[in-house]
Amino acid sequence: MSQLRSFIEKLDPILRLMPTVPRPKTPQPLTARLMWTFIAITIYLLLMVVPLYGVYKAATPSAGLLRLMSLIFATSRGTLAHLGIGPIVIAGILLEILVFSGLLDIDLEDPIDRARFNALMKLLSLVIAFFESLVAVTVGMLSVPSIPLKIAVIVQLMIATLIIILLDDLVTNGWGLGSGISLFILVSIAKTVLWYTFSPVIGPDTLPVGIIPALIAAAARGIFPPDLVYSFFRGGTIVGLVSTILLGFFILYLEMLSVPIPLSIPQYRGIRYSLPLRVMYVSVLPIIFTAFTLILVSHMLQYVAFAAVHNPALRWLACIQPLPHGGYEPCVNSVLYFLWSPPPPNITPQYVVAHIIIYVVLCTIYAYIWVNIAGMSAEDQAKYIVDAKLSIPGFRPNLRIIARYLEKYIFALTITSGILSGLIAALGDLLQVFSGGIGLMLLIEIALQYYGIAVQEHVFELFPGLKRFAGLERL
Repeated sequence: MSQLRSFIEKLDPILRLMPTVPRPKTPQPLTARLMWTFIAITIYLLLMVVPLYGVYKAATPSAGLLRLMSLIFATSRGTLAHLGIGPIVIAGILLEILVFSGLLDIDLEDPIDRARFNALMKLLSLVIAFFESLVAVTVGMLSVPSIPLKIAVIVQLMIATLIIILLDDLVTNGWGLGSGISLFILVSIAKTVLWYTFSPVIGPDTLPVGIIPALIAAAARGIFPPDLVYSFFRGGTIVGLVSTILLGFFILYLEMLSVPIPLSIPQYRGIRYSLPLRVMYVSVLPIIFTAFTLILVSHMLQYVAFAAVHNPALRWLACIQPLPHGGYEPCVNSVLYFLWSPPPPNITPQYVVAHIIIYVVLCTIYAYIWVNIAGMSAEDQAKYIVDAKLSIPGFRPNLRIIARYLEKYIFALTITSGILSGLIAALGDLLQVFSGGIGLMLLIEIALQYYGIAVQEHVFELFPGLKRFAGLERL
C-alpha cells in the first residue's frame, strides 16, 4: 500500500503538468452555468460528428452489447468521439476501486490528495486512450492505410480525449451543472431514444428509422408492415416505443422509492429526521459490470463457434449460422445463444428464462461486491452517522451497534436493487426498448440528478443564506 503511494508521489512532476479548468473565483449564476453546460454539450456533439482524418473506413457498429457500451460511453465510430468518455470512466472506476479497497492510500478529504487523485485519473485516462487508439488502428476497427496516418489518428484521439477531460472539468468545477461525464452519457442516450422515435432517415425497409415518421409513411402508402410492430431488423418499433414509455415510468417509480432510517441529534432532543436509503441502492455500475462480463464471454464463445465448424464436439458451447439478411445468429440452445443480446430472431421460451436469470444473477453478485468495496456497506454508513454526531433513536451511538442495525436494511436493498436492475436490463432487451434497459435506467437516473441540481441552484439563488447555512458557499 505504501509502495503504491510512494510510486504515485514520484509521478507528481508529471501530474502537475496535467491541464485543468480552475474553479470560478466567484459562484456563477444559474443562467451562466446553464450557458456553459450548453456549450459543453455543443462541443461534445461536434466531436461526435467530425470524422477522423486519415480513416478510410470505420467498422460497422456492433450489434447488441457492444452497441450498448458505445451508447453508455457516448462514442461515435470513426469520429473524434470514437473513444468517447470510455477512458475517463474506466480510469475513474479503477482508481475508485483501489481507493475504496484500501490498496491505494489516498485521503479524498485532503485537498492535496484529492488534487493528486484527479491528476492521476487524467493521466491514466490518456494512457488508456493511447492503448485503445493503438488497438483500434491495429486490429481494423478503424481502417487506416499507412503507418503515418495511423500515428495521426492516434494523435487525434489523444487530443480529443484531452478535450473531453477539459469539458468534464469545465462542467464539474462549478462553471456548469452536475458532472460532465453524466452529462455526456445523458446526451448520448437521449440522442438514441430520439433517433429511434423521430428520425426521418430512410432505413433498409424503405420506411423512416423513427417509429413515428414510419407510421405516418406507412399510413400514407396504405400499408402496415408487420415489422413496425416488433422486428429484429429495425430500430424503432411500436412495441419498442410503448415499452420505452412504460418501463421508463416503472424505473422512475422505483427511483422515487426509499426506506427511511430515523436519525436524531443527541445534543438537541426532539429534533429528528430520516436518512433515505433508496430501493435502487445500487443500480447503474453493477449493470455496467454485467454488460462487460457478457461482452467478454460472448466474444470468447464466438471464437469458439468458428472453431466448432471443424470440431462438432464444441457445438453445444457455441455455434453460429448465417442469416438471410446478412450477418449470423447463434444456434438454438448453445451457451452462446443464451448470452446473445439483443434477442436473436430464433427466440425461444428457454432463451427468455435463461436471459433473465443470467442478468439477475450477475447484477446481484456485482451489486453485493460493489457495495462492499465502494463505501456503501452497513459499516461505512454507520461510520458516516457516528462521525456526523448523529444517532438512531433507541440505540447507543456506537459504530458496531448502528452497523448491525443497518445491515438488515442495506443487505436487503442491495439484493433487491441487483435483482430489479437485472430484470429491467433483460426486459429492455426482450421488449426492444430504445437504448435498452440499461440505457433507459441511466437516462432516468441522470435526468433526476440534474432536476435536483437545477432546483437546488434555483433555491440557493432565491435564498443565498441557505447556501451559507448548508456549508456550500465555496462550491
